[in-house]
Amino acid sequence: MLHAKLTARLFLNDRDVGTVKVKGWDDSWGFGEFSPGEGFSHFAPRFGAWSLLMHADDGSDDPAHGRLSAAAAEELRQVEQEIDRLHAKLFLVGPQEWRPVAQLNIDGPLIEWKENYPREDVPGAA
Repeated sequence: MLHAKLTARLFLNDRDVGTVKVKGWDDSWGFGEFSPGEGFSHFAPRFGAWSLLMHADDGSDDPAHGRLSAAAAEELRQVEQEIDRLHAKLFLVGPQEWRPVAQLNIDGPLIEWKENYPREDVPGAA
């Protein structure tokens, strides 16, 4: 069972970049609230660009037209590749446990991450 006050430290390229209040896991995906520390300023532009592109809308009411222009979709792909190249890991403070992160999304105060663990090894997994 997931502890209600489980916190973690997020590390990017071996730099402590902030605190995560873990809200839970859904299979191999974890989610929570992110509070950036000083170390995050180096990485913030990548995640800010990702967030802006993810929320971009070309103004079209036609669902077949798509939400992003081809140029914006290419820019999003490049930003996602940059983020995916970061060496990300979480340190769960209470259990003193490291968790490797395969994919990471930070959107304002929200964070979600994909771990490379089978579902039965993930704390709090349903």
